[in-house]
Amino acid sequence: MVSIIVEASNGFCSIACLENNKVLSQRNMECSNNLSAIILQEINNCLNDAGKSKKDLTEIIASNGPGSYTAIRVVAAICKTLAYTLKLPLKVVSSLKLQALLEFESNKLIVPLIDARRNNVFAAVYKVENKKLIEVLQEDYYSLEELNNFLKNKDEQFVYVGRDIKKLKEKLLLAENNKNEVSAANVVKIYDSLEIVDSYNMKPQYLRKTEAERELENDKNK
Repeated sequence: MVSIIVEASNGFCSIACLENNKVLSQRNMECSNNLSAIILQEINNCLNDAGKSKKDLTEIIASNGPGSYTAIRVVAAICKTLAYTLKLPLKVVSSLKLQALLEFESNKLIVPLIDARRNNVFAAVYKVENKKLIEVLQEDYYSLEELNNFLKNKDEQFVYVGRDIKKLKEKLLLAENNKNEVSAANVVKIYDSLEIVDSYNMKPQYLRKTEAERELENDKNK
Protein backbone atom coordinates (compact mmCIF):
# COMPACT_ATOMS: atom_id res chain seq x y z
CA MET A 1 0.00 0.00 0.00
CA VAL A 2 1.66 3.22 -1.20
CA SER A 3 -0.02 6.49 -0.22
CA ILE A 4 0.56 10.18 -0.81
CA ILE A 5 -0.92 12.62 1.71
CA VAL A 6 -1.23 16.35 1.04
CA GLU A 7 -1.92 19.08 3.63
CA ALA A 8 -1.81 22.86 3.03
CA SER A 9 -4.67 24.39 4.98
CA ASN A 10 -2.88 27.27 6.70
CA GLY A 11 0.05 28.69 4.75
CA PHE A 12 2.29 25.64 5.20
CA CYS A 13 2.43 22.72 2.77
CA SER A 14 3.26 19.25 4.06
CA ILE A 15 3.35 16.20 1.78
CA ALA A 16 4.35 12.66 2.72
CA CYS A 17 4.71 9.37 0.90
CA LEU A 18 3.87 6.27 2.93
CA GLU A 19 4.26 2.57 2.29
CA ASN A 20 2.39 0.13 4.51
CA ASN A 21 1.92 2.92 7.04
CA LYS A 22 5.61 3.78 7.20
CA VAL A 23 6.98 7.16 6.12
CA LEU A 24 9.24 6.93 3.05
CA SER A 25 9.65 10.66 2.41
CA GLN A 26 8.17 14.05 3.23
CA ARG A 27 8.34 17.60 1.92
CA ASN A 28 7.53 20.61 4.12
CA MET A 29 7.51 24.27 3.03
CA GLU A 30 5.82 27.64 3.35
CA CYS A 31 3.10 28.14 0.75
CA SER A 32 1.20 31.29 1.69
CA ASN A 33 1.18 32.77 -1.80
CA ASN A 34 2.35 30.11 -4.22
CA LEU A 35 0.58 26.84 -3.44
CA SER A 36 -0.95 26.42 -6.90
CA ALA A 37 2.45 26.97 -8.52
CA ILE A 38 4.37 24.42 -6.42
CA ILE A 39 2.00 21.69 -5.28
CA LEU A 40 2.23 19.34 -8.28
CA GLN A 41 6.02 19.60 -8.45
CA GLU A 42 6.32 19.01 -4.71
CA ILE A 43 4.13 15.90 -4.95
CA ASN A 44 6.46 14.63 -7.69
CA ASN A 45 9.50 15.55 -5.60
CA CYS A 46 8.11 13.64 -2.63
CA LEU A 47 7.49 10.57 -4.77
CA ASN A 48 10.98 10.82 -6.28
CA ASP A 49 12.52 11.10 -2.81
CA ALA A 50 10.70 7.89 -1.88
CA GLY A 51 11.84 6.12 -5.05
CA LYS A 52 8.24 5.90 -6.24
CA SER A 53 6.16 7.22 -9.13
CA LYS A 54 2.46 7.90 -9.54
CA LYS A 55 1.95 4.43 -11.01
CA ASP A 56 3.11 2.95 -7.68
CA LEU A 57 0.40 4.75 -5.70
CA THR A 58 -2.50 2.72 -4.34
CA GLU A 59 -4.39 5.55 -2.60
CA ILE A 60 -4.55 9.32 -2.15
CA ILE A 61 -5.07 11.05 1.21
CA ALA A 62 -6.23 14.67 1.28
CA SER A 63 -6.38 17.09 4.16
CA ASN A 64 -9.82 18.62 3.61
CA GLY A 65 -9.72 21.63 5.92
CA PRO A 66 -10.79 23.71 7.63
CA GLY A 67 -8.42 26.58 6.86
CA SER A 68 -7.69 28.90 3.97
CA TYR A 69 -10.53 28.65 1.44
CA THR A 70 -8.14 28.87 -1.49
CA ALA A 71 -5.64 26.37 -0.11
CA ILE A 72 -8.11 23.67 0.83
CA ARG A 73 -9.82 24.02 -2.56
CA VAL A 74 -6.46 23.59 -4.32
CA VAL A 75 -5.63 20.48 -2.28
CA ALA A 76 -9.08 19.02 -2.90
CA ALA A 77 -8.87 19.64 -6.65
CA ILE A 78 -5.41 18.09 -6.96
CA CYS A 79 -6.19 15.04 -4.84
CA LYS A 80 -9.55 14.42 -6.49
CA THR A 81 -7.93 14.66 -9.91
CA LEU A 82 -5.16 12.24 -8.94
CA ALA A 83 -7.65 9.77 -7.49
CA TYR A 84 -9.90 9.99 -10.56
CA THR A 85 -7.22 9.79 -13.24
CA LEU A 86 -5.23 7.05 -11.50
CA LYS A 87 -8.43 5.22 -10.51
CA LEU A 88 -7.42 5.14 -6.85
CA PRO A 89 -9.40 5.40 -3.61
CA LEU A 90 -9.42 8.79 -1.90
CA LYS A 91 -9.31 9.23 1.87
CA VAL A 92 -9.58 12.47 3.83
CA VAL A 93 -8.30 13.74 7.15
CA SER A 94 -9.11 16.96 8.95
CA SER A 95 -6.41 19.63 9.09
CA LEU A 96 -7.23 20.12 12.79
CA LYS A 97 -6.64 16.43 13.47
CA LEU A 98 -3.27 16.64 11.74
CA GLN A 99 -2.36 19.57 14.00
CA ALA A 100 -3.55 17.68 17.07
CA LEU A 101 -1.25 14.78 16.19
CA LEU A 102 1.72 16.99 17.10
CA GLU A 103 0.68 16.33 20.72
CA PHE A 104 -0.41 12.72 20.29
CA GLU A 105 1.71 11.61 23.26
CA SER A 106 0.15 14.20 25.57
CA ASN A 107 -2.13 13.29 28.47
CA LYS A 108 -3.73 16.74 28.33
CA LEU A 109 -6.62 17.99 26.27
CA ILE A 110 -5.33 18.95 22.81
CA VAL A 111 -6.67 22.17 21.28
CA PRO A 112 -5.70 22.66 17.61
CA LEU A 113 -6.79 25.98 16.19
CA ILE A 114 -6.57 28.09 13.04
CA ASP A 115 -7.20 31.84 13.00
CA ALA A 116 -10.50 32.60 11.24
CA ARG A 117 -10.22 36.37 11.81
CA ARG A 118 -12.43 38.79 13.74
CA ASN A 119 -11.81 36.97 17.05
CA ASN A 120 -12.94 33.64 15.61
CA VAL A 121 -11.11 30.36 15.08
CA PHE A 122 -11.53 26.98 13.48
CA ALA A 123 -10.94 24.70 16.43
CA ALA A 124 -11.63 21.42 18.17
CA VAL A 125 -10.66 19.72 21.41
CA TYR A 126 -9.31 16.18 21.51
CA LYS A 127 -7.90 13.74 23.99
CA VAL A 128 -5.91 10.58 23.39
CA GLU A 129 -7.33 7.34 24.78
CA ASN A 130 -5.96 3.90 23.95
CA LYS A 131 -3.87 5.43 21.16
CA LYS A 132 -6.95 6.92 19.54
CA LEU A 133 -7.79 10.59 19.01
CA ILE A 134 -11.13 11.20 20.72
CA GLU A 135 -13.18 14.33 19.97
CA VAL A 136 -14.16 16.25 23.11
CA LEU A 137 -15.37 19.37 21.29
CA GLN A 138 -16.35 18.90 17.67
CA GLU A 139 -14.50 20.69 14.90
CA ASP A 140 -16.26 23.93 14.11
CA TYR A 141 -16.08 27.69 13.71
CA TYR A 142 -15.99 29.26 17.20
CA SER A 143 -15.54 32.68 18.68
CA LEU A 144 -12.50 32.82 20.92
CA GLU A 145 -14.86 33.56 23.80
CA GLU A 146 -16.79 30.34 23.14
CA LEU A 147 -13.61 28.28 22.98
CA ASN A 148 -12.11 29.87 26.11
CA ASN A 149 -15.33 29.34 28.07
CA PHE A 150 -15.45 25.69 27.06
CA LEU A 151 -11.89 25.15 28.24
CA LYS A 152 -12.51 26.97 31.52
CA ASN A 153 -15.53 24.80 32.23
CA LYS A 154 -13.65 21.59 31.51
CA ASP A 155 -11.26 22.32 34.37
CA GLU A 156 -8.55 20.12 32.84
CA GLN A 157 -5.04 20.86 31.66
CA PHE A 158 -4.77 21.50 27.95
CA VAL A 159 -2.30 22.41 25.24
CA TYR A 160 -2.92 24.71 22.28
CA VAL A 161 -1.52 23.54 18.94
CA GLY A 162 -0.96 25.53 15.76
CA ARG A 163 1.12 28.17 14.00
CA ASP A 164 -1.51 30.85 14.73
CA ILE A 165 -0.99 30.70 18.49
CA LYS A 166 1.65 33.43 18.25
CA LYS A 167 -0.70 36.03 16.80
CA LEU A 168 -3.61 34.99 19.01
CA LYS A 169 -1.69 34.60 22.28
CA GLU A 170 -3.10 37.78 23.86
CA LYS A 171 -6.63 36.39 23.41
CA LEU A 172 -5.96 32.83 24.56
CA LEU A 173 -5.92 31.41 28.06
CA LEU A 174 -2.64 30.78 29.83
CA ALA A 175 -1.62 27.26 28.86
CA GLU A 176 1.10 25.14 27.32
CA ASN A 177 1.37 25.53 23.56
CA ASN A 178 2.93 23.86 20.56
CA LYS A 179 3.61 26.17 17.61
CA ASN A 180 5.40 23.56 15.48
CA GLU A 181 4.34 23.24 11.86
CA VAL A 182 1.87 20.54 10.92
CA SER A 183 3.34 17.31 9.53
CA ALA A 184 1.40 15.23 7.02
CA ALA A 185 3.53 12.23 7.97
CA ASN A 186 1.83 12.11 11.37
CA VAL A 187 -1.26 10.66 9.71
CA VAL A 188 0.33 7.25 10.32
CA LYS A 189 -0.75 7.63 13.97
CA ILE A 190 -4.44 7.49 13.02
CA TYR A 191 -4.17 5.79 9.64
CA ASP A 192 -6.52 2.94 10.57
CA SER A 193 -9.33 5.42 11.31
CA LEU A 194 -9.31 6.97 7.81
CA GLU A 195 -12.25 6.19 5.58
CA ILE A 196 -12.62 6.16 1.80
CA VAL A 197 -14.80 8.94 0.38
CA ASP A 198 -16.41 9.50 -3.00
CA SER A 199 -13.64 11.24 -4.93
CA TYR A 200 -16.09 12.84 -7.35
CA ASN A 201 -18.28 14.44 -4.69
CA MET A 202 -15.70 15.13 -1.98
CA LYS A 203 -15.86 18.74 -0.82
CA PRO A 204 -13.52 20.66 1.47
CA GLN A 205 -14.63 21.20 5.05
CA TYR A 206 -15.16 24.96 5.09
CA LEU A 207 -17.12 25.15 8.39
CA ARG A 208 -18.37 28.64 7.50
CA LYS A 209 -19.56 30.56 4.47
CA THR A 210 -17.13 32.58 2.40
CA GLU A 211 -17.08 36.35 2.86
CA ALA A 212 -18.76 36.80 -0.55
CA GLU A 213 -21.54 34.40 0.47
CA ARG A 214 -22.04 36.22 3.77
CA GLU A 215 -22.22 39.61 2.02
CA LEU A 216 -24.73 38.26 -0.49
CA GLU A 217 -26.84 36.86 2.33
CA ASN A 218 -26.71 40.21 4.17
CA ASP A 219 -27.76 42.07 1.01
CA LYS A 220 -30.78 39.76 0.62
CA ASN A 221 -31.81 40.38 4.21
CA LYS A 222 -31.74 44.19 3.86
